[in-house]
Amino acid sequence: METRSSAAPLTTQRPWYGHLEPWLLLAAPIAAIAAGLITWWLAATANNALVVDDYYRQGKAINQTLARDDQALRMGLSASLLADPLRNELTLSLQARAGGAALPDHLRLRLVHATRAELDQQIRLRRGDDGRWHAAFAVPAPTRWQVHLEDEDGRWRLVRQVDSFAQTIAFGPAHETQSARSAH
Repeated sequence: METRSSAAPLTTQRPWYGHLEPWLLLAAPIAAIAAGLITWWLAATANNALVVDDYYRQGKAINQTLARDDQALRMGLSASLLADPLRNELTLSLQARAGGAALPDHLRLRLVHATRAELDQQIRLRRGDDGRWHAAFAVPAPTRWQVHLEDEDGRWRLVRQVDSFAQTIAFGPAHETQSARSAH
């Protein structure tokens, strides 16, 4: 007599990596490791132009810079700057309310980009026969710029924040206190 077993035949088990659940559990740690590696790579290769090496010296320089802003205020300086994209030229008119203030023959105009130091420009303006200052100039892209107008000796400075050079930029006491103080 033959006996038959009613037990079902044995099935083979799949290995752990053949199941969905372990992969779902491992997805978050693997994603975190990948994000950490990408973040490390970005930090190691990015330009750190906004980081200053000597904080103490920069802090002392801010006080000197504010004194230059105050000197421009005492002299009653006001200016208007016009960029002509067709002639690639800057024209500046500068007036001093304080009597006897001699205006220099050369001025320095610095364009400071808000976040990218490699886009900063320095332009030397020369007084023309018409009593205004002129310089060659390629109009930069419209973005946030700080425009610094100063004498070459660094005794005074006028500052304005602009987004575009499409219209005349006015410097003066009303603009000076707001722009210069917010620049630092």
